[in-house]
Amino acid sequence: MQRRTLLGAALATAASAGTAFAQDAARFAHGTPLGTVPFSPDVFRERRQRVMAAMKTGIAVLHGADNIEHGQSEEEASQQVANFAWLTGIVDEPGAVLVLAPAERTVKEWLLLPSRNPETERWDIERLALGEEMERRTGFQKVLRTPSLGGLVTGLAQRNKELRFLGPIVGPNAPVPPVLELYGKVAQRVPGARTVDDTALLPSLRIVKEPRELAIMRKAVEATRAGHLAAMRAVRPGMTEGELKAIMEAAFRAAGGKGLSYHSIVASGRNAASLHYRGGNGVIGKDDLILIDAAASVGGYACDVTRTFPASGRFTPAQRKTYDIVLAAQEAAVAVLKAGVIFEDVDAAAREVIRKAGHADDFYHGVGHLVGTEVHDAGDMSKPLPAGAVLTIEPGIYVQAQNYGVRIEDQYLITPTGAERMSVGIPRTAAEVEALMAEGR
Repeated sequence: MQRRTLLGAALATAASAGTAFAQDAARFAHGTPLGTVPFSPDVFRERRQRVMAAMKTGIAVLHGADNIEHGQSEEEASQQVANFAWLTGIVDEPGAVLVLAPAERTVKEWLLLPSRNPETERWDIERLALGEEMERRTGFQKVLRTPSLGGLVTGLAQRNKELRFLGPIVGPNAPVPPVLELYGKVAQRVPGARTVDDTALLPSLRIVKEPRELAIMRKAVEATRAGHLAAMRAVRPGMTEGELKAIMEAAFRAAGGKGLSYHSIVASGRNAASLHYRGGNGVIGKDDLILIDAAASVGGYACDVTRTFPASGRFTPAQRKTYDIVLAAQEAAVAVLKAGVIFEDVDAAAREVIRKAGHADDFYHGVGHLVGTEVHDAGDMSKPLPAGAVLTIEPGIYVQAQNYGVRIEDQYLITPTGAERMSVGIPRTAAEVEALMAEGR
């Protein structure tokens, strides 16, 4: 009987321990990193392989963002460093570092994450332990802790003398990027190690969008369309800009938007002549033009659309004349847009229309920019534009003295023979705008 009692107690203890272990495993299954966003790990692994194939030799280190706020799902991608997110898909781990060494025999890539702090994790978010589950979620063959970074890079530099700098380039008053600080320290300790400029590599790869990227960007366009249509239908004189913005952003979310591509601009009257207007208390007047520059994001991919429309639902003759000039400038730019063109020529086509109309001094920004994981995405626009690039065309005319600003901005996918307007379904001509706004009034 005594032996049976002892055996039963032992089995109960083992069962309890097993339950506790299972509970621990369940808890760790929810630790960060949760995985890769917005694609599976193999997508990011293939991107890293493309980068290493282009590098051929040397080593490269990329730092992720130091601070990332948890609990925002796909919106977190906008907080992560864009190059790091594009290569890893890790958007929920602050302080992460990527190391690439294409000439190494076996392990060629490492993900380094900060050491765990159980006390902090009680207050913030639980983090995953190193091991097979970590490697499965991240797609990395080797995951280490960041205190190993210095020793790892020093050892690699002894065999791979080129310390490739993939960016970012910063201004003279900005802090020195941590990777350049690291390279400087390593070069002082490893004879022959030297820093090599490779900042053009990632933009040259990121500028051409993959089909899966375009699919997500189209979802961002769909959500953006819903918000702009809601704003055009809802606007009434006497509303505040903030009230209209709330309606629009709610429509973004209802249509599948996961976040904002940038701070929404809803500007009425004179406020529309300030390019990056950040207010929201302006009261919309019956004769005002409303300029909305706003877009939803999905899966960390941005969109960028601007529309200008009359609060009353109908343009005055003077407003329509200006609006039609801006639209003609956009169409002139799009007529030039195709694979192989230099963007400077696209800009010149729009600017010439506005100059001939007597508004040369009222158009004082570039006619567009690349779009992707960043609303102003990576890519060298001084070189011929490739098929597969996505960019905006956004001419405008702004006259503060006359209390108005007009901008029309659409998103285009460059094709071998021209360009596809991605932001379809949002009224663009004056007649289309007035027809939509007449619905339900």
